[in-house]
Amino acid sequence: MVPPGVWIGLLTLGASAKPPAATTPLTRICVTEHAYNSSEADFRRRFADYQALGVDTIRLATGWLDHPALISALKPTALRIKMILYVLGIPPDYAAAHPSDRMIDEHGVADWHFGPWSPGRAATTLATGRAELAKLAASGLADRVDEVVVDAGPAGEGIYPANWTVHDRRGEEAYWCYSADAQASFREAMRAKYTSIEAANAAWHLVGDQRCGSWERLEIPAPRTAWARGPFWIDLLRWYRDAKRRMIVERIEQTQALARQYLGARARCIVYLPGWAYTQADWDQAAREASGPGSIRLMMDNDWLMTTAVERGCVLQYTGVENAAEVRNIVRKLKAAGSTAYQTMWGENAGYEVAGRNPIWLARVITAYGLRGVDFTWSNWLYEKDGLTRSRTFAPFAYATRLIRTFYDTGESLPPYQPETAARQTGPGRWTLRCVAATRLMGGFPDAIKGDDPEIAALQGPQTQRLLLRFPLELLPQGAVMARARLVLKRYRDWGDDRAAAPLAVYRLTEPWNSVSATWTEAAEGHPWSRPGGAAADRDGRPYDPAAALRPWALTQVGPFGQIGEAVEWDVTDLCRAQAAGPNHGLMVVLDGQATGDKSFASPAHPDPAMAPVLEVEVGAGA
Repeated sequence: MVPPGVWIGLLTLGASAKPPAATTPLTRICVTEHAYNSSEADFRRRFADYQALGVDTIRLATGWLDHPALISALKPTALRIKMILYVLGIPPDYAAAHPSDRMIDEHGVADWHFGPWSPGRAATTLATGRAELAKLAASGLADRVDEVVVDAGPAGEGIYPANWTVHDRRGEEAYWCYSADAQASFREAMRAKYTSIEAANAAWHLVGDQRCGSWERLEIPAPRTAWARGPFWIDLLRWYRDAKRRMIVERIEQTQALARQYLGARARCIVYLPGWAYTQADWDQAAREASGPGSIRLMMDNDWLMTTAVERGCVLQYTGVENAAEVRNIVRKLKAAGSTAYQTMWGENAGYEVAGRNPIWLARVITAYGLRGVDFTWSNWLYEKDGLTRSRTFAPFAYATRLIRTFYDTGESLPPYQPETAARQTGPGRWTLRCVAATRLMGGFPDAIKGDDPEIAALQGPQTQRLLLRFPLELLPQGAVMARARLVLKRYRDWGDDRAAAPLAVYRLTEPWNSVSATWTEAAEGHPWSRPGGAAADRDGRPYDPAAALRPWALTQVGPFGQIGEAVEWDVTDLCRAQAAGPNHGLMVVLDGQATGDKSFASPAHPDPAMAPVLEVEVGAGA
């Protein structure tokens, strides 16, 4: 059997040190309340569940204060409140009086948020914010609000409107700088930079009919306009970015002033970090094409946003914490700047189902990188449609909250979560063990984190990938003798290269690893593999090396791709016997020796549980 301490070590490997104690204990578990049409009794039942789960904070948006039932149910609880102060939505009466104040994309589609060029934005958002906070004060809940989210753009994020915020828009993301106000702002900015239109034409390398005759005739062209490539589009991008930056600074300062006025000095403002940051390569591509990827069109200016928010004393909240690689990037950037702001940064999952149904992954990412805690979005993943019946996600979320609490209260972790199906007896002496951790290491992308990907793969050739698995052998009956063990993987898909049979070998991993941070170079954050690509050994204990003549623990000839879900098996009896005696760091599947091929399998994260890797074990009574 694997000693419990070994499993705890496997989970805590790579976790950041416990943050220093704050003057006021940090809240760590937040649930964003879904827009249920609930009675006071229903709210009370959900809030009682939250507190029993260890939830200390509830996130509410503008509009919730119009629900008397919620206010009455919330008052008797100990729940703190995180309030999203949405103010950038254009009020209907304002929209009717100022129909041209909306942001417009290159297709003429109008958004419903104020943009950087809306002349009435500052006064209107101030009035809206005051009205909402006055309503909060009247509710009697103001003393519960510790943090206020700055509305910096659509869905509160510091971006231009994304397709999912516009609802009826499809296809590539848009540029939102085609309203009359935006065009006038661009002309003014270019006139200030170049003074004369002749100097601007020269700077943009425009000739003949491309040249603009006057500032009044200067218009922002549609993306991919040939003459706009290069210098012109660089000017456009800088103006587009800087306009958004100025608006975000205004929004932070206005929200901080309102928070001080209505909530006092204790209340902190939160700034969201959306999705991912655009890169220099994204910027260069946009300039080259007079177009660019979604990260530029939305102006996902996260590096600037992070620095600006921290400098102004704001708390950060990353809105895609399921993306472990980007969490790692954010934390590394903050550390490189000498900042500990990641220790107070909330980790929020994206609001779609795949992220919401996997709270344990969210908790593991948070503890691995030392974030403050989770803002679980939304509460509807915890319940069925009635808002009261507990869903299949409720128990994993309970484990996730315990994992976070235990780590920050004691510096320890919990044994791996074991759902009822983790070890299932299928007959006399027959057990099926489900995989508790899996990932793939990618030689061509050595920083990639794939622990939550639905695919694991073994490749060798132009690209190298190795798949890692770990099974909970400690759940087998105490004292049982392992008679046989079979590793079973299901085929995931054919990427077009799986046209020949190839031998796939199994080796024993010799070092602990963490699936939320394992990469080609690191077993966990800050813990390099002793050998890049995963440290493993053959039957004789010799380190895995594809160029060496080794004896793998198991070998199977895997044929060309046939169909999705087709099972492939390896006899891993000897390996599992050795792992049961400890330590059990798991196993690695690779193309044997110098063989080439591309074999793709489903991981435990596959949406169909029947596709997940399993270990079929037969045991007998002990001596």
